[in-house]
Amino acid sequence: MKSETIIINNSDKSTTEALTLIENFYRNVSPKSLLRLRLLAEETMNLIRTITGETDMTAELWAEREGNLCSIHLNTNTIMFAQKRKELMEIATDKENAAAKGFLGKIREVFELALLPKDERTARESRIGMMGMVDPTALSASEAWKMSEYISNVNDEQTQTEFIQEARNELERSILGNLAKDVIIGIIGDDVKMTIEYECE
Repeated sequence: MKSETIIINNSDKSTTEALTLIENFYRNVSPKSLLRLRLLAEETMNLIRTITGETDMTAELWAEREGNLCSIHLNTNTIMFAQKRKELMEIATDKENAAAKGFLGKIREVFELALLPKDERTARESRIGMMGMVDPTALSASEAWKMSEYISNVNDEQTQTEFIQEARNELERSILGNLAKDVIIGIIGDDVKMTIEYECE
């Protein structure tokens, strides 16, 4: 089952529309699940704001449900993003250090990297700091970055470095890391898609 698709940007109006769509589509789940899905939708809109900055880049947003698996989908186009990229890159230098802090920042950087044209994506040095276990520059039409794999790598790491401890602390504080079953970012043709999955009750 799939909801209607809405076009969102970084405006407060889009946030209201996204939350309304989520609340209406998932009105038959438990109150606890509905609250958590709303929180996940709010985090998705926060992510859009950090990616788009002051630009008017848009994306498609919709919700789906298959059994107990509920998902929020975000889709945007790399060609459209190329038109906004210069504006984003002008503020990237100031944002880079801050962007790497926090789990949402890491997801944002994977998403932004996926939005780059393939040649730039391959050439650009990754600043994401995925401990060498996940290579976001390898994103292609057949590959995707998965939060579940990232969390597994962090939790399985035996070396107790400051970086590992920081990564674990970030996951503990993250709404996405704590509530979502998975977050998947992949590329299909000229589209970058992000899916946030949650097990509903």
